[in-house]
Amino acid sequence: MKIDGMYRPPEAAPYNPASYTRGPQGRINRRFAQFSAFQIRYRWLFIAALAIFTIIGLAGFPRMTTNDNMDEWFNEYDTIEINTKRFEALFGNEDQVLVLIQADDVFDPGVLTMIRDLGAELLEKVPYARELRSLTDMSISMGSGESIEVRSPFEDGIPPAGPEMEEKRAYIMSRSSLVDMLVSDDCRETWLALSLYSYEGENESREMYSVGKAAQEIITDPKWQNPGGGVRYTLKPAGMAYTEWEENQTVMVETGKRIIGGFIVVLLCLIIFTRSFRGIVVPVLTIIGGVGSVFGYMAHLGIPADSNLMTLPILLSMALSIGYAIHLVNSFKFHYRRLERKEALIAAVGETGWPILFTAVTTMGGLLSFLFAGIGALRWLGLTSALTVFSVYLYVILLVPVLFSFGKPKKNVPDIPPGKPSGNIETVPSVSPSEIYPSGTWIEQKFCRFGELLLKRRKPVIFIAFLVIAVFIPGIFRMTVNMDYFSLMGKKIPYINRLAEIIDAKIGSLYTYTVMVSSGENDFFKDPQKMRDLDSLAADLGALDLTKISGTRPRVSSVTEIVKEMHRTLNGDDPAFYTIPGDPALLAQLLFLYEISGGGDLFNRISEDFSTAVLTVELTGYDGNRIAKTVKAAEETARARFPGEDAVVVGMIASFAEMNNKVVYGELKSFAGSFLIIFILLALVFRSIRTAFIGMIPNIAPVIIIGGIMGYAKIPLDMLTMTICP
Repeated sequence: MKIDGMYRPPEAAPYNPASYTRGPQGRINRRFAQFSAFQIRYRWLFIAALAIFTIIGLAGFPRMTTNDNMDEWFNEYDTIEINTKRFEALFGNEDQVLVLIQADDVFDPGVLTMIRDLGAELLEKVPYARELRSLTDMSISMGSGESIEVRSPFEDGIPPAGPEMEEKRAYIMSRSSLVDMLVSDDCRETWLALSLYSYEGENESREMYSVGKAAQEIITDPKWQNPGGGVRYTLKPAGMAYTEWEENQTVMVETGKRIIGGFIVVLLCLIIFTRSFRGIVVPVLTIIGGVGSVFGYMAHLGIPADSNLMTLPILLSMALSIGYAIHLVNSFKFHYRRLERKEALIAAVGETGWPILFTAVTTMGGLLSFLFAGIGALRWLGLTSALTVFSVYLYVILLVPVLFSFGKPKKNVPDIPPGKPSGNIETVPSVSPSEIYPSGTWIEQKFCRFGELLLKRRKPVIFIAFLVIAVFIPGIFRMTVNMDYFSLMGKKIPYINRLAEIIDAKIGSLYTYTVMVSSGENDFFKDPQKMRDLDSLAADLGALDLTKISGTRPRVSSVTEIVKEMHRTLNGDDPAFYTIPGDPALLAQLLFLYEISGGGDLFNRISEDFSTAVLTVELTGYDGNRIAKTVKAAEETARARFPGEDAVVVGMIASFAEMNNKVVYGELKSFAGSFLIIFILLALVFRSIRTAFIGMIPNIAPVIIIGGIMGYAKIPLDMLTMTICP
């Protein structure tokens, strides 16, 4: 008798799972059928073992932690990582908690009082807080000649509106280094900046989150929301720690929504395709067990989940779980028309166990190709996704047959319709494909007829298929890599919209890069010519693409501003002396005077031995491609100004620019590794290079088509699309 294209000898009664398949592949199928018979015989033992394993895994969930560490995109041998470590060793953490204050007049005594009190609370309560810089907490040179000193204009308190306040306003607005940098020229915008000490501990993102969370709780406190009524000012917080914490909270909420949405889709698919209560419940249990065990045991081992990437393995496991389960359940339902329940399950596992396993193995091979990408976060993604695929397969192949084996025996098992040939289907060419399912469902018959049609029209089908693929190939070469943060997240998210408003503000900016010029010579920058070269470099950087311009002022900060302000103050506050002095002794005197007078931000811009200086450049926005070019140009410009010295670009923007290259080469390595692994597996299993090449078509064709669509539609390859494509 024939069973779903496989033939059961008429003399085999009772049913013998070892006799319904033949040939090399048949031996593997028989092993699966024999294992199924074993697990059904000892089903309670399997249920108990799986239950214990799952409960232990799920118990790890309360201990699960998430991680969003950008350092994972680089290893300790990457040039950008080495340079960043050097920068942090000299100047500490580049991160800040920032608040853009907008008001009709930021010199209003009420606004200044708020700035002072808010800054004091941030300095007191935010972890790793180091020092403040704001209108009420800053150091500027005041006086002239021998009486010069460096102090805050509001050191003695904030005066009421009147002549004294106007005098202080006029002096601050006369400082070239402050106008359109710390405060806008129309006095409607100003910054409050809290600098931070370097994060400690191995989990930098966790420490960053602690900073962001504490700052958010303080800044969003209702007491800072215009006390006394009336819209007098608005607070728009920013800074890496602050926005990373907000992003983490947003991603967690959105992850929950996507997972719930995916789960609902899974339930709908199960209802449509299985049409049975058990066919819905059992696959759901495989999803819970498969995903829960992987993440649970990772939590037990102290391995954090990547908050940005964890959605992918979960949704992937849902899709594969339903796919594997439906194959197995539908095979069981087909055999159950002719056989007893347990015999039908044995036949179903024998028929589908090996194909599903091979599908799982090739999927795992493709996912493990992420290990070739050279990016820590992607290695986590590849390994975790591969483990969830394997876990889901185990739960499906172990749990579905066991739970479906419970039920009352079926009465009056129908026989196979007579008159059908026996033997191997390949030896009976006269059999129509639709006859393989003589009692199949409507959809099964439709698919059989569809397959029959494809076989009859195989030449035009092949021609059209390859023609479609050829059309999309040119689009692949139009693909671009561009990590546009705002396009990636979307302005519908409240904090993203706020950040967009900050960038559009007159003195607003979010993204910076830092140029670090280092010499092995102490007091290198006490040479007036070197200091002038540094000032010229600041002007060069101000002319580069993406540099933020406030009014007419490029937003480039360096130690030269301090020197020029001190030189001007020392010469009766004459603007003509807003220059670098030519006398080495005078330059050294100005730096020493600023240092002993309490100028706290001097060594944020130059090292204590005066061998290394940094320039910070603020940007108009984030465009991965343009930033990569700008960072390269900045590095080349710095090396041209200081030939023979070490000039590098550091900071998160430099990291993102480097990540562009990593995405491209990591993607190529991942694809190459994926294709190679799958091809080898196909060749080994089918023992045929020709079959392996044919099997690669459904692996390569989607990549070409999707890549072509992205190229033609100008959809850039960013962090998320890059993780999905392989």
